[in-house]
Amino acid sequence: MKIILMLVLLLLIQASGAKACSCVDRGGSEKQKIAAAYQQDALIFVGRVTGVETIVTTDTVQVSDRGPVEQRIRLIRRETLRYTLAVARQFKGQPSGPIVFVSTETQGSACGIRFNVGSTQLVYAFQVSEKASLYGGAPTPIAPYFATSICNRSQELRSVRSAELKQLAKLAKAD
Repeated sequence: MKIILMLVLLLLIQASGAKACSCVDRGGSEKQKIAAAYQQDALIFVGRVTGVETIVTTDTVQVSDRGPVEQRIRLIRRETLRYTLAVARQFKGQPSGPIVFVSTETQGSACGIRFNVGSTQLVYAFQVSEKASLYGGAPTPIAPYFATSICNRSQELRSVRSAELKQLAKLAKAD
């Protein structure tokens, strides 16, 4: 019984977003960090934020084999933000068109990043194509989408140094 109670508490803690964001700084010069981010991320572009919406998903998790269904099953609700961006300049990747959707967590504590509608952003996005199992099993394939976080180099364009844009253009030409 204690094991089941601990499992339920662990799932509730994970579901509530009670996690802290921790970005890894691999060191190196700024130029090396830009090159590493270019290699790591699937889509890099400059775009104007034209909209944002909250996406809510719900997962069903079986927490017990005993008792009535309502005690064996828990629903885990998750919110993410999905930004709509009009691509102005592309450095890497294959967007679906002149408009790109990029998702992020809603909370900074979960590594979410906030963009203001109307702002122009340099976006470094990774592609998500599978969902982790809530039971610790094999991940499940899902329809691919782009996402970003505060751990990526995404930031408002006015804060980006021109040397970074020049380096990205040079890296894009070399591809």
